[in-house]
Amino acid sequence: MIDRWFQNDINKVLAEHDRVVVTDALGEGRFLLDYLPSDVVVINTGNREIDEIKARYKAEKDCIDKKVVFYKQNTLDSLCFLLEYAETYGCIVLDDMEAYIRRHLFEGIKENTELGKPELLMAAKLSKGKDLNWWHGVSKGIIKPLDTDGLVIDLLHHPKEIKKNIDGDVWKIFESEVYNLISKPQTEQPVEVLAQSVADTIFDGLVHNSVSDRLLKIYYKCVDSNSMREPLQNYIEKYKMPQRVSVLDTHPDHCLMELDRLYFKQLSAALENNEYIIGFQQYIQNRTKSKKAEAYKAEWLKDVKVLLDFKNEKLYEINTVSQLANYYQSHFAPLDSAIRHLYVAWLQEEKLLRPYQYRYEQYNKELLDRWFGLTDGYKPTQRNFIADKLSETGRIAVIVCDGLRLEIAESLADKIKVKGKKDVAFAELPSVTENGMSSLFGCAEVEDVAQTRYNNLKTLIPDVEVIQLEKLNSGVTANKLVLMFGDIDQVGEKKQLAGLKDINAYEAFVSEKINELFSMGYGKVYLTADHGFVITGILDEADKIPVPDGDIIKSEERFCLANDTLEDENIIVRSQKYKESQYQYYAKSDKPFVSKGAYGYAHGGFTPQECIIPAYKFANDNQESLGVSIVNKSALQNVTGTYFTVKLKAESVENTLFKAARKVVIQIYGNGALLSTSSVYRMTPSSVQEAEFALAATGNVKVVVVDIQTQQQVDFCDVKKSVSRDLDDLF
Repeated sequence: MIDRWFQNDINKVLAEHDRVVVTDALGEGRFLLDYLPSDVVVINTGNREIDEIKARYKAEKDCIDKKVVFYKQNTLDSLCFLLEYAETYGCIVLDDMEAYIRRHLFEGIKENTELGKPELLMAAKLSKGKDLNWWHGVSKGIIKPLDTDGLVIDLLHHPKEIKKNIDGDVWKIFESEVYNLISKPQTEQPVEVLAQSVADTIFDGLVHNSVSDRLLKIYYKCVDSNSMREPLQNYIEKYKMPQRVSVLDTHPDHCLMELDRLYFKQLSAALENNEYIIGFQQYIQNRTKSKKAEAYKAEWLKDVKVLLDFKNEKLYEINTVSQLANYYQSHFAPLDSAIRHLYVAWLQEEKLLRPYQYRYEQYNKELLDRWFGLTDGYKPTQRNFIADKLSETGRIAVIVCDGLRLEIAESLADKIKVKGKKDVAFAELPSVTENGMSSLFGCAEVEDVAQTRYNNLKTLIPDVEVIQLEKLNSGVTANKLVLMFGDIDQVGEKKQLAGLKDINAYEAFVSEKINELFSMGYGKVYLTADHGFVITGILDEADKIPVPDGDIIKSEERFCLANDTLEDENIIVRSQKYKESQYQYYAKSDKPFVSKGAYGYAHGGFTPQECIIPAYKFANDNQESLGVSIVNKSALQNVTGTYFTVKLKAESVENTLFKAARKVVIQIYGNGALLSTSSVYRMTPSSVQEAEFALAATGNVKVVVVDIQTQQQVDFCDVKKSVSRDLDDLF
């Protein structure tokens, strides 16, 4: 606030004259010169008479018609050649800065303050931008003028700038308080080193769980600030972690990824040695529960917690395959997601990962033992799924994923904006692509060629359109739509375990496309898959299952095809024709048969992870908006010439909240690509709009009317060039 006091004093003089003298015997008010307007010329004047003569000469020669402040670091009675200016125009006396501040402060708050001179001067230097309420709090001792904690955050954020912008005297006081705060002796060192010392002190306190309350509050403000991410990361990289840290003794809100990795290593050793892990469970509970420093916590911590907390509950009460499928979906699927995430994060550290894998395998074995005891009642239910769903009324899309196992579908469904019904289905056996896809598309036999499967669906649903999911855009207007997505299976077969890291991106992609379908106007979207998969994990040769004896026609990683039955308690034999075989062999395990090729990702077997597939339904119940339609569709089917006009009309309804108005654009597509877009039209009940477009060289195009707010397809139609006109042109 002192900046305004000083500016007002200067402006009162300069409003009538263009010269003013400022005396400052002790130099305590020099900082006020920084608050002067840019159009004011400051002439610093020495204490000799010749200096005053030179100052006057400069002002009269170089500063004609300019406002000038003569600043002299001496008393008023020392003036000589500037005395005339001081007496004629005006003089602001800062010889006693304490008195100057107290006078203005009393004029403002009508109270005297008991602050001593050092505190008063420091408060004045820190009062820029403050108001009288702040000064009142300072004078009463309610507010500390130097916000040390706030300035420490600024110091950590941009150390060079803060020292440059703070008054030298204030910096000395602040620097002293910083050293007291971090309990270190004050030394001369660059400001960047001081900032690193503050950060190191905080990190040491977090490592030893001994950080002071003040530093912890400063730390929380830093980790909650997006702008502090980069500076804080730089301090972390330079920090030297103490030796022999017991991670369970550290503060659970730390920001040190190295400590999270150390936790994983120490827990791995405890699991391997079959030690008590209650302390590890309590620590990760505290760390994952807290919302502090969220951005600095390893994402896989929550997956470790799932693995540590998991228990198979009441498996003995499950008596049917359907009951076990529900159990898997609601209870076990999160564990499968957790171990998958841990493989992604720690695949390069096999030795550390093995104890976690072993713990998971014990739970999975319990599940599989119960599952394989119920498999006599297993019946595939995915046949004709696509045609059955597309036969329903309305605009419907079915997304068919290759290799989407249920736990991924569960995670994906959480990202969908509309309500969903998450039913499950059972895959055909063996659970391989051509078998599952043939069943989904309603083929009587196993069809290896995708186009053959699509053609079969068209015999059931003639107006169906089948496209790849990545080809979806606003130009797609099919009433019955099937979208294929095969990336999950492809990346698994090519990269094996290394491909698991891509699945999170696929989850996001598919969920975005489902949301996009609803924005385009589809009323229902179904999600299903041909099969799931197992993560065979880190394997030794001894883990692989020998191919069983028998008349084996074909041996795959997860199943064998044979022409005779087999008596083996570790093998499930299904009497079912598949291609040229009469029998199928499945191991009562998620491990692979000995086969050629890489291991890690596999499907084709008879586990819940491979056979329980999503049959999810998502339905849009959004409030209906004002109807807008293309009213000249018939004319657009027979366009003559090179231009055509699209006519829009809004429905005639009562003006309600949801149907008062709607903003739309007209988009023109050719061969699936966007060719042009109209301006925005604001449609109100019964309103009409027209837009003219050039017909593409290819002739036929598609018109799509899109709501600009929701991106919903409001209406659409094909535009076809007149054949008769083309024939007339020949004569």
